[in-house]
Amino acid sequence: MRWVNRLAAFLTGAIAGMSIFLILILAGSVGLARFDPEHPAFGWALLFGAHGAGLAWPLFAFAAASMLGLLALGIVRREMWTARRGVVVVLGVLALSAGWRFGIRPPGGRTGVFQGKFVHGHYEFRPDYLALCQDPGRPLPRGADLVQGALPSDFPVAAAVYVPEQGWSGSHPRNWPSTRSDSHGTLYWQVRLRGTLKGPGQYGRPALMPYRLEVDSVLSVAPSRIFQDECGVDHSPPEPELRE
Repeated sequence: MRWVNRLAAFLTGAIAGMSIFLILILAGSVGLARFDPEHPAFGWALLFGAHGAGLAWPLFAFAAASMLGLLALGIVRREMWTARRGVVVVLGVLALSAGWRFGIRPPGGRTGVFQGKFVHGHYEFRPDYLALCQDPGRPLPRGADLVQGALPSDFPVAAAVYVPEQGWSGSHPRNWPSTRSDSHGTLYWQVRLRGTLKGPGQYGRPALMPYRLEVDSVLSVAPSRIFQDECGVDHSPPEPELRE
């Protein structure tokens, strides 16, 4: 059966390619934590560990499916097994085991109302994102540990938000109330949005955000003050005491 041999060859190549790519993504994520931005290897770590992180789950899922398909073919035709295919299967097992240890899992989804600080036009991140206000008793999981070195440890859990060209039901950031901006022109608002939160995974460009929020409607928008956090709490520094 010629088609069986062709399918086996295709699955073998797919497993090898996806496993190597997944290992490079995992290695890049480790490099983000170890290398200084001035290190010559940091650019490669950023390419695979941050920009490539969004492919981690698809690669993991397709590699696992390809391995199951190859094993099923091997049961039907045992003579198709070769030493090369055995090495490829071992490589796939190693890549999937490493990915699982890094926390790569299928993303879930939840629908509801979400609150946070909406960041529009940030010069380093695409698309816009929502720094999510969380319930301290039920914090959102941060997802796979792929970009541990690319963001500060205190960076809030964020969701990538793609703004439609016409906005949401007539509500677009360009029409929202005037708010503060930083030296790069990034704008900040306190918002409440209804939509579906997908994740944890790796979203955005680079893929540094563990969630993606698909917005159905904008419930409220207010300007954000400089010391407000993602939950709207003001953390202004205390005023110095006047001495007589």
